[in-house]
Amino acid sequence: MQQNANALVSIVIVLYNSAECVGSCISSLASLEYEPFELIMVDNASSDGSAGYARECARKEGLNCLVSRLGRNRGFAFAINHGVSLSGGEVIVLLNPDAEVYPETLGALVEALEEPEVGIAGCKVYYPDRETLQHAGGFIRDNGLTWHYGVNEKDVGQYDEPADVQYVTGAALAIRREVLDRVGPLDAGYFPAYFEETDLCLRARRAGYRVVYAPRARLVHHESVTVGKFTERYYYLYHKNRVRFMLKNYSWRFLLDRALPFEQRWLSMIEPEEQAIPLNKAYLVNILNLPRTLAARRRADRLLAAPRIEDTVSEF
Repeated sequence: MQQNANALVSIVIVLYNSAECVGSCISSLASLEYEPFELIMVDNASSDGSAGYARECARKEGLNCLVSRLGRNRGFAFAINHGVSLSGGEVIVLLNPDAEVYPETLGALVEALEEPEVGIAGCKVYYPDRETLQHAGGFIRDNGLTWHYGVNEKDVGQYDEPADVQYVTGAALAIRREVLDRVGPLDAGYFPAYFEETDLCLRARRAGYRVVYAPRARLVHHESVTVGKFTERYYYLYHKNRVRFMLKNYSWRFLLDRALPFEQRWLSMIEPEEQAIPLNKAYLVNILNLPRTLAARRRADRLLAAPRIEDTVSEF
């Protein structure tokens, strides 16, 4: 369904000890050229006063917002789903609190979703220097490893054309509400974070929608403020949810013929001392959680009633 020019957009932000970064995020939202939008923030039981600080920042910027506090950390997906349940927009935008949007970003995302076959749109994402690319759309390798087009490249216009991609990062992702109703909410089984947006994009594509990279929608992302990039905890969470993503979404034939051999080749190439412990923990947890993962697989199959999509990219 084509969106009107003045479609209400619901921006949903999850807070988790985000007081250090959320102020800059909210200030950038105050500069958005697109209206109308509503701001909904869900606090995942922060211990640093994130919710109160975010509400005060929004007040100072003249932004109306709704802040909902959860009693404990329920993970990114659960908190997003809770925020969506409180929202009323035709378009839902998921935004990280450590992101700063450009004034034209929201309008560019809504414009990308005006094509009825487009279900999800994502952004051109910069590192804090505002010159080096972090993300220009993403692809998924045969063993579930994700990678971003353009990562660590200086932006000289090489990714200025819109493109269909396999997934876009959840740092800033726009989806039409009707698409979310069709494919289902974010999967809270990817606790506490990572692969929720990858799973959502795959489900949207499986249901026949396009996932697009919209280069005029730009933002700066101060990556992994909460977990920390390339720490043992990061590797554990990433690989735990990567394996779950494969078990939930890939056919058994693909897992045996493509994913497992690719995983074995990849393991022979990485530095074992760097990821061995978190990887082994991730494998073990997925074995223990296999019944729940298979239940999630069956639920997705019933909801989508569509063939599996397995067009991953076997390259390093």
